[in-house]
Amino acid sequence: MAGPNELLTYVDGRIMAHSQASPTLRRINESTIGGFYDTERTFGGKPFRLREHLERLYRGIEASKTDPGISMRDLEKVTMGIIDSNVSLLGHREEFTVTQVVSITQSQEIDEPKAVHVVVYCQVLDYAPFARSYANGVRLVTPSTYGMPRGQDSGVDPTTHQQVFPLMSGNDGSITECRGANFMFVADGRIKLPDRKNVLPGVSMQTVLDLADRLGVKVDEGRYHQGDVYDSEEAFVSSTRFCVLPVATLNGMQIGGDIPGEVTTGLLDAWRAAVGLDFVEQALAHLPADDGASPDA
Repeated sequence: MAGPNELLTYVDGRIMAHSQASPTLRRINESTIGGFYDTERTFGGKPFRLREHLERLYRGIEASKTDPGISMRDLEKVTMGIIDSNVSLLGHREEFTVTQVVSITQSQEIDEPKAVHVVVYCQVLDYAPFARSYANGVRLVTPSTYGMPRGQDSGVDPTTHQQVFPLMSGNDGSITECRGANFMFVADGRIKLPDRKNVLPGVSMQTVLDLADRLGVKVDEGRYHQGDVYDSEEAFVSSTRFCVLPVATLNGMQIGGDIPGEVTTGLLDAWRAAVGLDFVEQALAHLPADDGASPDA
């Protein structure tokens, strides 16, 4: 039975306190031979683009010819139920990340068939890694020419407190995406999107494209290189947890002028209007009062 301040978790058709589910989750994790997952975040306790995330999840499941034992519609209902059951535990200016996992395990007995486990759980969103970056921007590095400095394996520079993302390249040397985020830059007032054939398109990336269309900002999709980014007016990364973060530097070289730039600012404003919540102010409010990050990002 869950305590008064304990999150509930869904595991294989049962809803239980997360502490009660932990032993089962460990067993699943120890015996897994693969699986699929997706994560959303909430705004005001409501999940953002849940259906699109689940559609992406089920595309992977179907491609693997795995039977999850639950339809997408039912998993959507389960997810909403878990959020509704936990939302009273959210504190002031807090949000959830919500994750669905479809894990495949193999029994130690060779003759026994593989088992599929379905898990849905909430976690309180941790703003610390990215909140400062709304005002200060993130650092990008290209691993082939500028390795991740020691001490930055966590993805946050311990000196500047900026989040650090590796910007990856394809076989032809064209830029693709960041680890854990999609990447775009701006030149001549137009968003430049790396060829989607070479990236994992994110739901947040699609949100950026939808908002850009609404704002009348043109988007060019193609193959671009580091030099194009160095000469750009601004750049940004997109991902579920933070939506959009401006880029400050690539391999130590400043990108553009103001942080965030004009297009990035417009996207952030449009995203805030779309969800009816100032998630930038929400994130900055979790920083220490003397941190120095501006609430006007």
